[in-house]
Amino acid sequence: MPESSSDPDECNATTVEAVAAPESIDRGVAAATASATATATATATATATTLDGRLLCAAESAYGVRSPYFRCGSFLRGTTAKLIRRSVNSVLVGATVDGVVVSFRGTVRSSTLDWFQNAATLLSPAKGEKFAGRVHVGFYRAVKSIWDALRDVLLEFLSSSSGGGARKPVYLTGHSKGGSLASIAAILMHFDPDLPAPERVTVFGSARVGDSAFREEYDRVVRQVTYENRLDIVPFLPPSRYIMEDMDENLTSVVDSMLWPDKRTRRRDYIWGYQPIGKRCYIDEGRKIVTEVTRELDDFRIKEFEEATFLQFDVFVEAHRSDCLGGYFQAIAPEVCMAGTGELLGHFHDASCKEHWDEINFRSNT
Repeated sequence: MPESSSDPDECNATTVEAVAAPESIDRGVAAATASATATATATATATATTLDGRLLCAAESAYGVRSPYFRCGSFLRGTTAKLIRRSVNSVLVGATVDGVVVSFRGTVRSSTLDWFQNAATLLSPAKGEKFAGRVHVGFYRAVKSIWDALRDVLLEFLSSSSGGGARKPVYLTGHSKGGSLASIAAILMHFDPDLPAPERVTVFGSARVGDSAFREEYDRVVRQVTYENRLDIVPFLPPSRYIMEDMDENLTSVVDSMLWPDKRTRRRDYIWGYQPIGKRCYIDEGRKIVTEVTRELDDFRIKEFEEATFLQFDVFVEAHRSDCLGGYFQAIAPEVCMAGTGELLGHFHDASCKEHWDEINFRSNT
């Protein structure tokens, strides 16, 4: 991995902040002490009933651990979560009813997609690492900037949770950029002799992190579910060569403006080689989960970007949102999102994709 001559994290210390669970407890789950933002018309009011729903709550909690979503993530009563920060990178680690959850914060909402807007979107080998392939330079550096602190905190949680018995499983999650960082951390965990391999990685609206060689090894050793909402363009970015060729001229121009904000640095001969990873689950217009994401479906979705959005940036942002007003919550954990009338948003169904793991030829590298 090439060294950065102007790494913004070099002058920023890594901090670890204890986040105590509030004393107000409902069904053994830490209740949130802060109300929803003033602009929200819906808020999380219950606990999630599926694993992926609780991981979505944890992913949203990484944006603000005092939000109502901290409650629906089922963090254990009387425990203390820890928030690790360095510059713009942040990760929340806590004990839940499922095990130890590691939740990476995505890009701050005021600058959605901003992680693409620098040369760090280029693929590069991760020198010194044991995994194959090339990865997103910016995402890799972001994880490495907090890796030592995260590793120490994770070992602390695993030691305290084992109680002399078996270690609790570790789940990684994140929305947007946070999902991408979760994937990088998962492969680092797998090859770390002192850490257990993650039990599962579940990400939402995650950007792509590596090339085909990385995907081949990652899918062999890590179990990941990747949720992709209708009209959310982020899961297609950074793109593959096939995606770029499938876009019309107008959409190509929009994507180019995201990937090459400084036209002076644009490399017209650069061949994009990013590939999706994990078991992909698509959320359609009716908030139903499609578990077979084919090339034909991807072609359809690209055409929808061109025809249904009028290439308006605010439409992409709306489709990418991760709170109760967005498609991810309405499809995966509608039971936790109550409208002002008290009616459930969306239609409840089992959206965990867990039952589809038997369809995957998963091989453990242990």
